[in-house]
Amino acid sequence: MHMKKNSIVFFVVIVISVFLYISHIIVGGMIIGGALHPPIGEEEMENIFNDDYDLLIIVRNYFVNSGYEGIYIPLPNKNGEMLADGDHVKIEDTKAIDAINNLKNRGYKVIGKDNNTIYFQRWSNLDCGRGIAYSIEGNKIEFFDLKRQIPLPESNWYYYETDFNEWKLQHNQ
Repeated sequence: MHMKKNSIVFFVVIVISVFLYISHIIVGGMIIGGALHPPIGEEEMENIFNDDYDLLIIVRNYFVNSGYEGIYIPLPNKNGEMLADGDHVKIEDTKAIDAINNLKNRGYKVIGKDNNTIYFQRWSNLDCGRGIAYSIEGNKIEFFDLKRQIPLPESNWYYYETDFNEWKLQHNQ
């Protein structure tokens, strides 16, 4: 009798574990695929831009004056560091650190600079991204997988969408 009870408990634990594992995979796939985390559209991004403008300007100015061609700050930004031209570099400007942390708390995923373009990624899944970008030279923004860019109310600022899969198809990759 005791053995039968242990077998039933063991079976129930296995069934629950399998159910939780499958649920985790399904929900994780829905999050990554965007089903539970829908993309941010142009109008909503413009509102975000207006709300976050002062913080975006602080980071933009820091990046422009940094002297680095490439900057990458994944968020959360631990220890106030950035990857700059391939090296880990301490961010010395406390206003920039505070602005970056505030943007992180407001939902930004990645902040970076790639030559002429400073970008603030607000939404992404595995292959697509959306956010706000600034063109330093006043030209259009530059992403290799740029799908769409739409000017925002301030000069040189854009709402952008990237799509790696679309780029891959267009370039026979």
